Amino acid sequence: MKHLRKILACFIVLALALAACEGDDESSDSSGKETANSVEEGMQAFKAGRYDEAISSYNGALEKQPKAAHIHNLLGMAYRFKYNKNKDQELKEKEIEAFKKAVELEPSFVVAIVNLGSTYYYMGKKKEAAKQFERVLELTPNHPDAERLKKMIAEVGTAEPAAEAGGENKGEVEGEAEEKARGKTD
Repeated sequence: MKHLRKILACFIVLALALAACEGDDESSDSSGKETANSVEEGMQAFKAGRYDEAISSYNGALEKQPKAAHIHNLLGMAYRFKYNKNKDQELKEKEIEAFKKAVELEPSFVVAIVNLGSTYYYMGKKKEAAKQFERVLELTPNHPDAERLKKMIAEVGTAEPAAEAGGENKGEVEGEAEEKARGKTD
């Protein structure tokens, strides 16, 4: 079910990006049309699971429009899915870089901020994630995932110090050990 929710969320992101592409002022000239075509090709490749092709298409579009935040966001998603397939850490770094660039170019781009925060969160960098999620809630207090984001932010108080120390999330590990110990004694 979680996997299905992630896929659904990705398609929503893709739809938003496509809408942003279509509304682009530059799409009326040939360069804008080429960019839109590259983005569309990238989205089709992404949907088909051809992440290298998607990455190549998005990078081609960014050569023409390097300040297009929505394309940087799409690129980040392609890196995320490729990383999930083969766990190459370099891809995770490129994913973060792409989301950061999208947010830098468009500081109120909520989708990219959520994507950046989610990347940090699932890497165990919950303090960095919380900063991004707080920004999302400042920009869109009625965000559809507001309650979930608030819960993720609340985790920072217990989870982050252990992660910053370079170890696992020791607070959770110790809590699990306590629960196991109680289960054995009950």
